[in-house]
Amino acid sequence: MPMFTGLLRGARWITRSTPERLIRVAVEFLEDAGFEQRHDGFDEKLRGRGSEWTAVALEIGDEEKSKRRALLGLVIDELPFPVPRAFQRVLSPTLVVVASRPVGPLVSELIVFPHTSRRGAPPYSRAAAPRVRDALEQITAAAGLEGAMLSHESLAGVPDDGSPVSQAVVREVLGWH
Repeated sequence: MPMFTGLLRGARWITRSTPERLIRVAVEFLEDAGFEQRHDGFDEKLRGRGSEWTAVALEIGDEEKSKRRALLGLVIDELPFPVPRAFQRVLSPTLVVVASRPVGPLVSELIVFPHTSRRGAPPYSRAAAPRVRDALEQITAAAGLEGAMLSHESLAGVPDDGSPVSQAVVREVLGWH
């Protein structure tokens, strides 16, 4: 798996749907991409803070294995043939927050945003970006096919405005660094 050097991007949609349905669809596509849902009570913690958002956190990667295989990866990346799975690089930890809230009658906002970690192999901290990108494209396609999408935008960053996708909330509520 070569080093990924592009931006790790998220996305925002306004659709004709409910927050619960949007969360379910987004989580399904992210799980298909290899992310695993965290069972850390994120949504309940947000509700306890009075948030209007419904949210789920998903994660991929392994801190220790990614560090151990980072040096080996420098050699493996240059080989002209595939290597056995036991020698392939392991993704550094990446968290993706899926959050949705109602913005009108039967209209909801959905934001999916990834967060890298300082844990794991630093040169490969954005290695999950192609998986995130694929899941975002599938979410956009599904909303378009249903005729539910009212707007869509790609996000290179999000403000620390208290929404569940913001870095401040991810650090404070989930302890993600």
